[in-house]
Amino acid sequence: MITAFPTIERRQAPDNQVTPETVRRAMGRVPTSVAVVTASHGGRPIGMTIGSLTSVSLDPPLVAFFAFSGSSTFAELRECEQFCINVLAEDQAEICYGFARVDGEKFELGEWKNHDGIPRITDAVATVLCENAGVFAAGDHLGMLGRVTDVEFSDNRPLLYYRGKTSQLHTHAA
Repeated sequence: MITAFPTIERRQAPDNQVTPETVRRAMGRVPTSVAVVTASHGGRPIGMTIGSLTSVSLDPPLVAFFAFSGSSTFAELRECEQFCINVLAEDQAEICYGFARVDGEKFELGEWKNHDGIPRITDAVATVLCENAGVFAAGDHLGMLGRVTDVEFSDNRPLLYYRGKTSQLHTHAA
């Protein structure tokens, strides 16, 4: 039996140039988790939304995320010895958008608890407490590596980012 496969849309820039827009549109078709990274800097809570979380190693336990190198919040975050990655649940889109903004009362959104002064979102899919293990250049972004020191997780369904919008898993997805 021969199976027909759908035609793949191929968009190539003139002269085979890959543009930021074509990369953004292609990678937008890869669903990603949505998380808020939090820490305490100068005695006050800070945080930002990320969509580029990845597990790096199990032994030692390492995770990484990426942020735009010009981000003022990331400039503060990378000075912190510890941070927490809060993977958002599907009913926490308001938190996602609130922490993606430059201004506003971010920590008034959602419910929070503290772990040694570092904010953690209540009812997140997972909270991953990390020690800062380094920052590295990655094009117009910077990567931050975290050594995992504590983890909490739930059976809540994750919030996803897909094609430029927050989204949810299908109701029948495990």
